[in-house]
Amino acid sequence: MKPNSTHITLIFFYLFAIPILIAQEKPLVYTPGPANLNPDTFAHIYFLREQDDDFPDNWLAVILNDDAGFCVKAKMNHVYRVHTKLTDTTKLHTKIKNAYIELNLILQPGNDYYVSLKPEQNTQGLLGSLKLLDNAEGKARLQAYTGHIQDRYCIVPMTGNYDFRENIYNDTIPWYADKTHNYLFRPLPSWEILGQDSPNTAFAFRNPLISNTYSEAGGITSLSLKKCATIEAFDNYCNTTFIKTILDKQHDTLTGITLTPVSLPKGISYARMLAIENKNTSAMLPETTELLMRSVHIVFFWTDEKGKGNTASMYLSERGLPNELHNFSTLQDRLLWVWHSFKLVNIK
Repeated sequence: MKPNSTHITLIFFYLFAIPILIAQEKPLVYTPGPANLNPDTFAHIYFLREQDDDFPDNWLAVILNDDAGFCVKAKMNHVYRVHTKLTDTTKLHTKIKNAYIELNLILQPGNDYYVSLKPEQNTQGLLGSLKLLDNAEGKARLQAYTGHIQDRYCIVPMTGNYDFRENIYNDTIPWYADKTHNYLFRPLPSWEILGQDSPNTAFAFRNPLISNTYSEAGGITSLSLKKCATIEAFDNYCNTTFIKTILDKQHDTLTGITLTPVSLPKGISYARMLAIENKNTSAMLPETTELLMRSVHIVFFWTDEKGKGNTASMYLSERGLPNELHNFSTLQDRLLWVWHSFKLVNIK
């Protein structure tokens, strides 16, 4: 996908057409969806693999409703709290080679569920174990756990074997930078991979059960700037040419922009964060004449060993009704959480 002036608009179009790394200094407090979302409308499933087992180096994956939604990839000595909008009978399954194990839960909004999860060896070979605990045992095991509970949001049903099944929750995720380098960064907990090719990686969140107007997109995309000798020239690029690459003249009306400095990871020459607000119309939502879009971008420039310049943008965007959007400080904090995990890695 060649970067162009409608890249982010296209991400939202696809959202409506269908529905490492560095350890963080502190956990990200993050609920995906609109700012006016009530978290009590989620069911919460605790997957407890907090005890030692015989397979400490192995993940154990759990899928919801057959192949419709990846749920969690659990490591030994970890607890995962999965928030979902699914209700009523929901099937969980795990599979190691051909050994298939299934568990059905009747989910209700606002309720907590505790599932003991581990791989185990028996006469049939290696199996995944899923066991529903009663509330008393679940809470007792949770209270005894001294680590950080990791939140996952499994609320976008997707069909088929998409890329995110393989790598969205791995410890290290490489993204293409150029023929000799990769970008590494930790995605936000709500992001499911929508598309990935050499110059672009696009994530998305949308759930029509929550809102028909709200959607979130993010990722990283290459830009055309190949030469930049000074920070002044880079700032000028961000304020002029870059803005034109993300606005659709037919559907967007710019209402505000700010530019601020950010930290520079090793190997990055220049970086700036831009906060952009614009009004957006969508032919996909004829009943809604105009939506508001808020986006934050970290635009950065670096040169490789041969002196070739490279520019890219890491971004997070929300589109929806004004009362559905988070304020810019919240969006900036979330994107900085991703940026602080960023690395430029030479793969040659």
